[in-house]
Amino acid sequence: RSAAATFVRVNAALLIGALWTVPAGVAIGFSPRLARIAQPLAQIAASVPATALFPVILLFFVRMPHGMELAAMVLMLLGTQWYILFNVIAGAMAIPTDLKEASTIFRFSSWERWRHMILPGIFPYLITGLLTASGGAWNASIIAEYFHFQGKILSTTGLGSTISRASDHGRFDLLL
Repeated sequence: RSAAATFVRVNAALLIGALWTVPAGVAIGFSPRLARIAQPLAQIAASVPATALFPVILLFFVRMPHGMELAAMVLMLLGTQWYILFNVIAGAMAIPTDLKEASTIFRFSSWERWRHMILPGIFPYLITGLLTASGGAWNASIIAEYFHFQGKILSTTGLGSTISRASDHGRFDLLL
């Protein structure tokens, strides 16, 4: 049950991350002007450890229904979305100019351009970003699902919670 809860949380964070990073990454990768502005800003944002923001996130979500579950997913998202974004940017930049020009000459619609050029072009990079982000999300679950906050332990069902709780109580048999 714990592994399933974390699995759902990790995949939801990856999906939410991909929903905004794919179009943003393609836009940045296709526009050198936008890349000069957006890439340094994204690198600065990515350099802030998501775990450093977690207490602030908890302050916001802790009083809401299912607040810990939402906070855990937000932490996972903050820690993983950058892997997806930077890989998609690299993939978009790697699409040959010839293909971009050919799609313009053949008057591809936006949908055709995405379906026949952009998505196939960024696919290997997107998979790499999602795999890397997935590992980060699973690791983040250890903090995201079980956290000491204001003298209390806040937790939600998940593998990270099980690992942290077992560590707190010296349950090495469970950790093993």
